[in-house]
Amino acid sequence: MKIAIVSVAPPYRGGISLHSAILYQHLSVNHKVNCYNFSRQYPNFLFPGKTQLEKGKPAVCIPSDRCIDSINPLTWLATANKIIRSNPDVVIFRYWNPYFAILMGMIARKIRRKIKNVQCIALCDNIIPHEKHLVDNILTKFFIKSMESYIVMSNEVESDLKKFVENPKYAKLYHPVYNVFGDQIKRDEAKYLLGVEKKYIILYFGYVREYKGMDILIKATKILKEKLDNFQIVAVGESYEGEEKYRKLISENGVEDEFTWISEYIPDNEVAKFFSASDVVALPYRSATQSGIVQIAYHFNKPVVVTNVGGLPEMVSEGKSGFLITPDNPNELANYLFENLKSDKFSEMEKEVSEYKKRFSWENFVQGFESLVTE
Repeated sequence: MKIAIVSVAPPYRGGISLHSAILYQHLSVNHKVNCYNFSRQYPNFLFPGKTQLEKGKPAVCIPSDRCIDSINPLTWLATANKIIRSNPDVVIFRYWNPYFAILMGMIARKIRRKIKNVQCIALCDNIIPHEKHLVDNILTKFFIKSMESYIVMSNEVESDLKKFVENPKYAKLYHPVYNVFGDQIKRDEAKYLLGVEKKYIILYFGYVREYKGMDILIKATKILKEKLDNFQIVAVGESYEGEEKYRKLISENGVEDEFTWISEYIPDNEVAKFFSASDVVALPYRSATQSGIVQIAYHFNKPVVVTNVGGLPEMVSEGKSGFLITPDNPNELANYLFENLKSDKFSEMEKEVSEYKKRFSWENFVQGFESLVTE
């Protein structure tokens, strides 16, 4: 098959970019694949982070045509023409934010007018965004109607899709494990690299946004401090809201010594030491579709404690690969951390994780995609 992927990709940073790059690699084994990437993803004034690009060398480098400027419609038409000239059988459109709905919908519509039997497939990270705006549904409907079929990665996104399309043609394919960050480092070595000496290490990893609940983890740290000695929370992630709110909360809860926040985006080549040093990854999200962070944790055989929201329960085998807790509940989070650190349950779970993660393979994802295309 000849496949075109329209998506953010390296050198842009982030999980969606990385996922698209790994998907490109796996599809390229048996198919001819071209990737159409952004020359400008967001205007700087709309981007809340420090930079949109990976600091160092990305974990995965793929060839891509950086031809799409999100604020220049002429590039959307030019991109459509490039794809039309390549005459693909399938075009995969990566959809995660209504901001991109019009440009992707226009590209898809032009391709479908010119190529008779092409299949346009939406790979949907989100259909309804975490942070909602008044025009989201209008924009998403415009994009969704330009597609023939869909890939979703959780029950939540599956349900959202059915709000926009009656009897959609789709495949539900779970987010594969990110396996591109290198091998697990010996724990003592990883702790040395981080400069952390405490016995127990709890990791929070990823962008800091309201819906991801780092404030809940800060409050849980105060409760945990009353029960457990010799532990460290290591929170790693750039804030998209400004730092002061969280710095103040850390101070107000008196956990400056127990809660270390590295407020920056971590380059791909430094990810391994954070996960390798940790006992458990804590993600107290208020909402979620699926989580790439869980799949990084699984790569390093680390169990997770996550909230029972969105698509997260589908990614966790209770008591084997992790635990599910109720959202907005610092007490419950602290209790789960205390009980399973003290009993060494988290370390025992690493063998379970190493087996459980096999179901989230890239081979399964690609086979599911191929089945959808050939139905």
